[in-house]
Amino acid sequence: MTPPLPELPRPLAPLPVRLRPHAGEITDSYVRRLARANHLKPSYLHCFLNGPPFWFGKPQLDRLAAVSGRSEESLDRALADASSPRGRIKPNPRTTRTELFADDPNLPLLIYIDARRGHTIQDLALRHEVPRRLVRLALDTMQPPPRGVDRSYGGFDSDLIKDIRTMANEGLGPKQMWLRLMDEYEVSVSYTMLRRFVRQYCPRRHNAAKGSPRSPLGHFQ
Repeated sequence: MTPPLPELPRPLAPLPVRLRPHAGEITDSYVRRLARANHLKPSYLHCFLNGPPFWFGKPQLDRLAAVSGRSEESLDRALADASSPRGRIKPNPRTTRTELFADDPNLPLLIYIDARRGHTIQDLALRHEVPRRLVRLALDTMQPPPRGVDRSYGGFDSDLIKDIRTMANEGLGPKQMWLRLMDEYEVSVSYTMLRRFVRQYCPRRHNAAKGSPRSPLGHFQ
């Protein structure tokens, strides 16, 4: 008797509400906007786009393309960190932003701000009187402005550290902190870095926070 064939996984379907990524937007920002437009928790969609065992890593570009209804190529062009490790902006192999914007070092930030307002690459090139390739370079290498001025632990700014310590005093563990930061604070951080910070600066809370669910998707997994 021939054994039954294994059931093939169903392909990911696009979400009902589709959004265009802003030029120069980071991946986590786009995931949050896409989730809220479809009445989902950003942390749920973010973890779903990663899948086990790396729930808290960087969303996979192919899965994001499937649920957003966009091609991987278009997402890679629009999102500033699509092809880079988490927390890094795509490098340019030919030249550096410092060399090209030496005459006006503030220009990349101005281009980035206008891009967040919905201007196209062509609009930005005309508005700032620069070639389109320089607009793309500015957006590809522009880091989003930090939440606080004073930076301390591994890229965590002072505002974020206060939020983490407040949550630690409430008895939350690193997983719960990461989910709340994503859903309520509109902040994306490295889970590994967050866990190390909690272990070092909130040791009692870290030791007490055990028994967390293995998957942040819970029964939706």
